[in-house]
Amino acid sequence: MLKNKSKILKQIIMIKYNWKITGLKKAPKLGELSNVVTEINFLYTGTDENGITGYFNSSCSIKSPSSESFKLITDLTEEEVIGWAKKNHEIYYMRESINEQIKNKITPTNEDVTEVSWLLREDIQP
Repeated sequence: MLKNKSKILKQIIMIKYNWKITGLKKAPKLGELSNVVTEINFLYTGTDENGITGYFNSSCSIKSPSSESFKLITDLTEEEVIGWAKKNHEIYYMRESINEQIKNKITPTNEDVTEVSWLLREDIQP
């Protein structure tokens, strides 16, 4: 098991990861607070040194802030919201998924067979 983790860690070192927030959901009113962010949609991308990319697209719910820690939506930075998403997702799992996608692009193991004419194609319905 440790051997597998060391292989994955070697892959992680060679891949550049990037967060992008793709959407936010809010509660117009939550207790005494207004326009409270309740969900984050994000895209986590990994690109290897050859430009091959894998993606992890997801969302997460976040806890309601206290009135002391609450910030207006217009005052939030992308870095703050990425921090919230990081706290709510298992980075190791996301990187493992991206690494597997990249590995499968480099060495495909599940491509469609097109060399025979007798297969029923999906675009032709009986």
